[in-house]
Amino acid sequence: MLVTAIVPCYNAGETIGKAIDSLLCQSHKIDEIIVVNDGSTDDSLNILNKIQKANESILIIDQKNQGVCHARNTGIEKSTGTYILTLDADDYFEPTFVEKALDKFAENESYGAVMCGYTRIVNGKKKLPYIPPEIFLKSCLLNNGALSCLLFKKEVLIQAGGYDENMDLGYEDWDLNIRILKLGYTFGVVREVLFHYTDQKTSRNYRAFENDLELRLKIYEKYREDYEENSKYFFKELIEKNNMLKRDNAKLLESTSFKLGHAFITIALKPLTYFKRIKK
Repeated sequence: MLVTAIVPCYNAGETIGKAIDSLLCQSHKIDEIIVVNDGSTDDSLNILNKIQKANESILIIDQKNQGVCHARNTGIEKSTGTYILTLDADDYFEPTFVEKALDKFAENESYGAVMCGYTRIVNGKKKLPYIPPEIFLKSCLLNNGALSCLLFKKEVLIQAGGYDENMDLGYEDWDLNIRILKLGYTFGVVREVLFHYTDQKTSRNYRAFENDLELRLKIYEKYREDYEENSKYFFKELIEKNNMLKRDNAKLLESTSFKLGHAFITIALKPLTYFKRIKK
């Protein structure tokens, strides 16, 4: 059961070592680690060459900068594994992820990929962990239900056509997940926190969020027919979210902290009202 890990690397000299270590330390051995140096201008390539000397399982592909989608597709093309593990250069897995993901694949032949729970790391601090629910085409059209770092069946990635290199601003993982679900595959979930991803201003996720509307419209245009077929579902979700916001707002208005804050502000503003009257 061969497993290939693919890691795109662009100016990730400070984090690439930890990412690769998390692959080398897996309880189920990763047979092949392909790192695609995507035209880095920092010390990434030198660091990778040093790591490679101590680990024969690592293959380094050095190419001019062509973007993360092209880098991942290059890795998929060169891979020999039956399963493909994707990892970004500033993220890392816990040691048991591959083992538990392979066990999850054995539970259901329809799984095209397996994901797990995760934590976000913001400014060096871990946020609350999150265990994703199962995702289906309807829910995935509304919001991406999985991160970019999963264990895939290679044949599924090939059937889906790999990563769309036109999604250069981000959400390429969301786009890929939609195509996998449209093929009839499902996603397995290991209900443990076994992945940690970095969310900072230099990360791809952060840049994608800045272009959220443009990218969502791009995905909508690409899958317009699917969105139109599921319009009732989206309308229902919109109504439910709106009602939830109303309930949360009502609770806030009735909360002791809000009432105390409102009273404090009212008292604090009274002197201003007094001075305004004097000026008149």
